[in-house]
Amino acid sequence: MSGDRETVAGGMAWLVAFCDSEPLAADARPRDRLLHWGLRALRPGFRHCYALRPARGGGWLLFNPHSARTDILELPDGAYAAQVLAEAAAGRGAAVAVVARQPRSWSPRWAFSCVASVAHVIGVPTRPWTTPYSLYRHLKREELAMGGMFSAPKADTSAAEASAAKAQAEADELKAKNDARLRALRAGSNGRSLLTFAGTGEQGVKTTLGAG
Repeated sequence: MSGDRETVAGGMAWLVAFCDSEPLAADARPRDRLLHWGLRALRPGFRHCYALRPARGGGWLLFNPHSARTDILELPDGAYAAQVLAEAAAGRGAAVAVVARQPRSWSPRWAFSCVASVAHVIGVPTRPWTTPYSLYRHLKREELAMGGMFSAPKADTSAAEASAAKAQAEADELKAKNDARLRALRAGSNGRSLLTFAGTGEQGVKTTLGAG
């Protein structure tokens, strides 16, 4: 990858995400209930799609088409993208990194849907019957190796490592104390006790058996 983090070889890089549709609200309108029922015929995990891409300054741009509107949001950081990748890694959806292209000819969209909207953003052809899963399979053939650009960030384990190190140090200290007590008990059972000679501070061993 070269140039700005939001472009690759002169094209605009997008992360296309696939997921299930949002849960149906209890007070949903009949139109929404009908749409939700129709989406159940699609492959689980591929009932909706949207796109996001890195923007200048470390933020991200989200393009999310819905049946009644399209959300275009500017996100302050990559936290949302990290969540998308985490959901995909957990098998609750999928994400594909692609570069938008300039179609050679006019690409009419015969039906408004999330698939048609996302496909129009990245410049790929669709048919009225193209499903999110069909789009996913098409994009997988052109998926990019984006390096760290679209890779899920490594979890911050510094706190856990510090806690583990502290626990290990406490365990080592407790073991040392227990070992010292065990040596003292063993010495006592053999008729000897460890003591410090008064006034000298020197360590010595005194036999306790028969001591007057």
